[in-house]
Amino acid sequence: MADHKKAGFTCSDVLLIPDFKEAVVLAGASGMQRMINRVNVMEVPDVIDWVRPGEFLITSGFPFRDQPEAIADIIPQLVEKGVSALGIKTKRFIDHIPDRALELADQLGFPIFELPAATVFSDVVRDIMERVLVQEARELSLLQSRFQKLSQQLLYGKGLEEFLQTLDGILNNPIVLLDDSNHLFLSPQAEEIVEADNPMLWSGLREESSLGVSFITLGERRIRVYVSAVNDKQYDKCLLVLLEWNQEHSVVDRLTIDRVGVLVGLEMINANARREVELKYVDQFLQDWITGRIVTIEDLRLRAEACGYALDDDQTRYVALVRFLNVKPSIRTMQQAIKRLRTKSRCVGLQATILEGELVLLFAEEMHGIRNATMEAILADMKVVFPAESYSLCIGNRTEAAEKVYESYNDAKKIHHISSICDYREPYVDYMKLGVFQLLYHLPDTEEVQEYRDRFILPLLAYDAKHNSQLFETLKVYFKHNRNVKKTSAELFTHYNTVSYRVERVCELLGISMDHGDDVLQLHLAMKLNEMRPA
Repeated sequence: MADHKKAGFTCSDVLLIPDFKEAVVLAGASGMQRMINRVNVMEVPDVIDWVRPGEFLITSGFPFRDQPEAIADIIPQLVEKGVSALGIKTKRFIDHIPDRALELADQLGFPIFELPAATVFSDVVRDIMERVLVQEARELSLLQSRFQKLSQQLLYGKGLEEFLQTLDGILNNPIVLLDDSNHLFLSPQAEEIVEADNPMLWSGLREESSLGVSFITLGERRIRVYVSAVNDKQYDKCLLVLLEWNQEHSVVDRLTIDRVGVLVGLEMINANARREVELKYVDQFLQDWITGRIVTIEDLRLRAEACGYALDDDQTRYVALVRFLNVKPSIRTMQQAIKRLRTKSRCVGLQATILEGELVLLFAEEMHGIRNATMEAILADMKVVFPAESYSLCIGNRTEAAEKVYESYNDAKKIHHISSICDYREPYVDYMKLGVFQLLYHLPDTEEVQEYRDRFILPLLAYDAKHNSQLFETLKVYFKHNRNVKKTSAELFTHYNTVSYRVERVCELLGISMDHGDDVLQLHLAMKLNEMRPA
C-alpha cells in the first residue's frame, strides 16, 4: 500500500504545541506549510549571516528596539536564506510590528508569529525540536522501510521494470530512469505521460542543470522534478527523475530517490553485464552470417533462433558498409551507435555490427522490390547517431537467399572501395550509382591501362603546368554537365566562350574531335580511369 502521508514538521504544527496556544499568526499565512527542522534565536543585528534553511527564528525584539522598521528590511533576506518563519515577542522591546513588515510577509508567504510576552525561549526550542526529532525518526523509519522493500525486490531478481513499478506506487508519482545512452526506463505512470522518443528533454536535465529540484514541460503542463544521480562510478551519468505529477514531493520522497540510486546502479551493472554477453553472441552470429561462414540454411536457422532473430525466407536483404567522409569515429563510438540502432531503429529488423574495422548494416526491404522507404528510415536513424553529411552508405546488391547474404557484403566492400577512390559523397551509393566505375574497377592496373590513361591525361596536365591554365579542370566539369558549355561556364565562373576555347585547345593537343563519338568516349573513359588511379 502506498504511504502518501506528508512527512515533516510545518509552521502550522507550531500552533498545536500547548506553549504556543496564545501565539498569533500576524502575516504570511499562505506559507504555513513551510517545513521547520531547527530553531534559532536572534538577539544581534547581523544574524542574517548565521541563519540556515528550515529554521524557525525567534527574537525578543531587542535588535529592533530603536528601529522597528528594520524588520521589513530583513524579511526578504530571511526568505532568500530559506528561513521558515519568524517569531517575535512584543510589548517588551517593541510595541508592535510595523505594517510594512507584515505586508511584505504576506506577499512572500513568510509566516510571522506574535509570541506572548511570557514565552520562555528555552521552552520554545525544546518543544519544537522534540517534535522535529520525533518526526525525523518517523521519516527515517519510513525511509528504511522503503529501502528494505525495494532492495528485497532486486535481490530476488525482479528487475528494473518491477522495481520502478513499486517505486511509482510508493511515491504516487511517475519515475523516469535515464541511462548513459539516453535510453529511458519508465514507471507505469510515466509511460502514460512521457514521450519515449524525446530523449533530448531528459538528457537536457543532465547537461543543463545540477542535481536536485528542476523544472520541465510535459505537454502543456510545467512541472517540478527531482533529479538524482545513480550512485555508481561506472554509471555517474545515469539519472533517476521523480516527477511532481500527482502530489508534491516530500523530503522523504527525495531521500528515497537518493538512496535507491545505489540499488539502481548495482542492477544496471548486472543488466549491462548480461546484455554485453548477449550482444557478443549476436555480434558473432551477424559476423559469421554476413561473411558466409555459416554454410547451410539449417545452421543459419539454429543460430538465428538462439539469438532471438526471426529468419524470414521471403525477405530480400541488403548489406551496407558505412563510409565516413571526414573523420572515422572510434570503435567505441561505433559500438554505441550500434546499441542505439538496435534499440531505436525506425527500420524494422535492422542489424548492425563491426567487421574489419567498418560499421556494417544488414537490412531487409519493407516491401518487396521497394527499397526507398527502407533507405529513408535508415538514413533517419543514422542522423541520430552521427552528424548529417558525414557518412555515405555503400549498398551491395540484393540477395533473395538468407545464406547468400555474403554476396551482398562482398558487393558492398567493392562499392566502398570504389566510392572511396572516386570520393562519392551521396547519402547512399550502389552499383547503379557507380555507373561505368563498376566495370573499370575490374580492370587490372597494367601498363597497357596506364598507357591508355596517360595518352589523354598527361598532355593536359603538362600544358596546365606550363601555361598555368585549367584545361584539365574544365574538361572534368564539361563531362560532368554532359558537355553543356553554359552549365560548365556557370560552375567555373567564366565566360562560355572561354570554355569553348579550352575545349578546342584540348582537341588540338590530343588530336581528337568532339564531333566524333568514338573520340569522346575514349577521352571520357580516360578521365574516369584517372579518377580511380590518378596519373
